[in-house]
Amino acid sequence: MHNYVHHSNKLPVVFSTYFEENKVIHKYNTMQKDYFHIDAIKSEIGKRSIIYKGSKLWNDLPAELKEIESFQAFKYKLKKVFTAIFDMLVAVKCCTC
Repeated sequence: MHNYVHHSNKLPVVFSTYFEENKVIHKYNTMQKDYFHIDAIKSEIGKRSIIYKGSKLWNDLPAELKEIESFQAFKYKLKKVFTAIFDMLVAVKCCTC
């Protein structure tokens, strides 16, 4: 998703229609207008698609991560976020034993 957002000119043309922002789907000025639109998916197979999962995961990222244009910096910050979440989960699990 990072490459789609910041480096879409480097991706194959087939990806150009994979993702659309909510502001393209409707003209309402909502808080999620810059999020990628997620269609209602009922099947479990559909929920495993790159279009669904990619949009959902990207939308769930903190805003400061989404704004990073450098792929190396993005990977570094994303790893820090995941490590912090993991550490927090381990701490909570240890405290409940």
